[in-house]
Amino acid sequence: MEAWKRNLLILWFGTFFSSAGIGMIIPFLPLYVQELGIHDVKQAALWAAMIFGINHVMIALTSPMWGKFSDVYGQKVTMVRSGIGLSIIIAAMGLVHTPFQLLLLRALFGTMGGFSTCAVALMAIETPKAEVGKALGTLQTGQVSGQLLGPLLGGLMAEWLGMRSSFFFTGAFIFIATVLVLFGVHETRKYAKFKFSDLKRAKNGEHKNADAAKRPNKVQLHDVIKRTPVILTLFVSTFLIAASFQSISPIITLYVKSMHVEQHVEIIAGLIFASSALGTMISAPILGRIGDRYGHLTILLCSLLLISILYIPQARITDPWILMGARFLSGLCVGGLIPSISSLLRSLTPSSIQGSVFSYNASANSVGNVLGSLFGGIVASNLGIPVVFYIISVVFFLHFVMLGIQAKRINQSRKQVESAT
Repeated sequence: MEAWKRNLLILWFGTFFSSAGIGMIIPFLPLYVQELGIHDVKQAALWAAMIFGINHVMIALTSPMWGKFSDVYGQKVTMVRSGIGLSIIIAAMGLVHTPFQLLLLRALFGTMGGFSTCAVALMAIETPKAEVGKALGTLQTGQVSGQLLGPLLGGLMAEWLGMRSSFFFTGAFIFIATVLVLFGVHETRKYAKFKFSDLKRAKNGEHKNADAAKRPNKVQLHDVIKRTPVILTLFVSTFLIAASFQSISPIITLYVKSMHVEQHVEIIAGLIFASSALGTMISAPILGRIGDRYGHLTILLCSLLLISILYIPQARITDPWILMGARFLSGLCVGGLIPSISSLLRSLTPSSIQGSVFSYNASANSVGNVLGSLFGGIVASNLGIPVVFYIISVVFFLHFVMLGIQAKRINQSRKQVESAT
């Protein structure tokens, strides 16, 4: 088996275990807050929102630092560092006694991020150009599968073993992912030798290793973005995609309730989530392979336009099963978004700074997650849930127009980078 295919197989399982482990604690987080002494429902919801959001805020703040670190010392060592930190911290969450302690650990949890981001960067760097879209699309199915099954596994374990035990199992899941990377993933590109004493130097942009010092990553990244400003456009795309989806996700259960569903609301809402994820799992590798052949920008534009159309009828649906079908169709289009952006970023940047580029992209994603959930909640509470769908439809269409206007510039920049390398 070729090295990049072996890496893809291992990283698929790694991202699956990582995303499943992180998703396992989400369903019972408000209940855990109540177990920690916050019995008022509104106060528990507020604490749960802060505990959920602080993770994304810290990811957004620290991802650029870890991206620069990965460019110097390698994607693999960054994933191992992230996985060990995440597994220890999330296991410690099962030992807390106050919501504030849990909040602090979630903040620390966010600073350890980088596992999935480095997995994408490593595959983008190590995969042959003609196979990048297919590889990144396949890798996304591992993450989506974990996101799909994680909450289900977490709910079952919380029911059978107790909520605190679920944190320990979650830590074990992430540790398994780390072991898979440590012993199975192979990088062909040579990096500086990592020393723990270099963590502080990496944060300050200082590198003891002479070879690392010859390639100042901050200057390189600035120069590349200055020369290829469309990279910033793709960061904005990632932000808009994350914000759009996160605007809808927190209110799906409430939307199902508004359809006069009296029984099994949570199960039906979970199936609706699963239908969208299933669509993404099916389409991501296929659309990635088509993008490799016909262009990832074309796939991205088509997916954005179709999603903007599909969101309009979802605002007027009154049957949860019809909504499930609509979300499945939307999920099919979602499979053409993130892998296409990742493939475009890979083609627009030299491999020496792709860790930094993907980390800034991860920051844009985290900011979108936080602001999107706030936006969706505010709009739904003041104007109604259907209005959220209409607004997101308009956002996707404007997003499509923005990239359509930039299409010629993106293709020109990509050709320039390819000719230079």
